[in-house]
Amino acid sequence: MITALIILGILTVFIIGFVQVYNRHSRVVKKIDFAGEYRNKFVEFANKYFQTYDRYSRSGDFDGELYVWLTMNVSKIQSNLGTFGVMDYIAPFQTYRVSNYQIVINTIPKFRDGSVKDFDTNSVDDCLLRYIGYLKEYSQATQKNLRNPIVWFREGFREILSVPIFILSWFGIISNRTVNSIKDSLIYKVIAGLIALVTLVSGLVTIVVGYEQALEFVNRLLGK
Repeated sequence: MITALIILGILTVFIIGFVQVYNRHSRVVKKIDFAGEYRNKFVEFANKYFQTYDRYSRSGDFDGELYVWLTMNVSKIQSNLGTFGVMDYIAPFQTYRVSNYQIVINTIPKFRDGSVKDFDTNSVDDCLLRYIGYLKEYSQATQKNLRNPIVWFREGFREILSVPIFILSWFGIISNRTVNSIKDSLIYKVIAGLIALVTLVSGLVTIVVGYEQALEFVNRLLGK
């Protein structure tokens, strides 16, 4: 009976871990798709605009439908970009510098008032390309994890271990930001990984040699 419960517990951890790994990979793929779609629409919009751009009237072919889509989704893409989407900005022919300038969210409105420059559009395209490249590289790692049962167990155990932290968050004792900080900390990951390893090994030993023999071996190690 105890052996069956141990097997069930280990399988449960594996399943929880696999779900976590799968969801993480799916989120990365969705971010790649969204970033790629945003870039394609932005390039199409910018090309239309500059192909007919008149420098005297400071206007070009303005695709209203694409502009609406880009504007409605600009906050999402800017948030996803993180550090890829900010820079120290120096306006053309100006001497002032803007730190932590959000590239995409500040460039899109410039098409409407005619103040957009090649530098602006190139900056948007570059940051999107860098971000997509990073995500594709990261997705290769998450895809490998889908075929690694050890990672499943580690992630599953880490998720179970974090339940008390989530409970504290649900009751408002700690913030979600604190929860994320704890889960992302190196110390937490190392401790959770070591506990997961010990748990897995001890569980497998118990399954192989039996509960009584495993308990006797542990007692012998402890000098009991």
